[in-house]
Amino acid sequence: MLRERQKYLYGNKGVVKFLGNICAYVFLVICIAAALFPAIWMVLSSVKPTSELFISPPRFFTELPTFSNFSRVLFETSIPRSFINSFFIAVITTGATLIISLLAGYGFSRFEFKGNKTLSASLLFGQMMPAIVLLLPLYKIYSRLNLIDTYQVNIISNIALNIPMAVMTLTAFLSGVPKELDEAGLIDGCNRLSALFQILVPVITPGIVTVCIYTFLNTWEEFIFAFNFTNSVKYKTLSIALKEFKGQFVIDWGGMMSAAVVISVPVLLIFLLCNKYFIKGITSGAVKG
Repeated sequence: MLRERQKYLYGNKGVVKFLGNICAYVFLVICIAAALFPAIWMVLSSVKPTSELFISPPRFFTELPTFSNFSRVLFETSIPRSFINSFFIAVITTGATLIISLLAGYGFSRFEFKGNKTLSASLLFGQMMPAIVLLLPLYKIYSRLNLIDTYQVNIISNIALNIPMAVMTLTAFLSGVPKELDEAGLIDGCNRLSALFQILVPVITPGIVTVCIYTFLNTWEEFIFAFNFTNSVKYKTLSIALKEFKGQFVIDWGGMMSAAVVISVPVLLIFLLCNKYFIKGITSGAVKG
């Protein structure tokens, strides 16, 4: 009797576990579908004729796909110029942020100095500060320095926005590397900088890749500063260029969706090429931090 009851209980546990796994997978599929649906709808809408964008009920697929929207976006708008601007600003910002945060992270992880904890707390405070709060004081400063409507204004602003997170990330990675490693380099004749770049940098490559991806994507999609600090087409970024497709009384949905696809291509390529390093960097940083 006792054995039969144990078999019954163990059998029920197996069924419950099986049903729990099914529910978990169904929930994950629903979440993934909900996350991917806007992107899929964006791509499909970009190849629809204008007449099909306003029919009711809406069609998911089109019978007559067209690339006229892409042709118009690439050859009749300022999107190509804005693409170059965004790429230039993102690359310069990423490089400058990486160098500054790498040196700062090395200092925080290797040296004990007065005010260390205060500076670390100020970095966290800076990361929590909403960008909108900084808008007015920064605008006054940039106006006095004649930096409004220049490349420099976007680069400086994005560096300031990304440095706190980058410094905290690289500090966590460098703190996980034994000090004996760079001390051995110092004994062999390296100075502090050569020990950092020749010995420590190869060890924390996942962290560096994580910082680069995070900074590049943050800069690529930044809107608030670009919208308020740039006015002319010459310095306009992609996030601002999308406004071209919104008129006073009508929105060019086909052009906007096509432009959104163009903007998404670099982001997709970065994740496809660096996904392994990005995930490794996040998980390693979490363990070391």
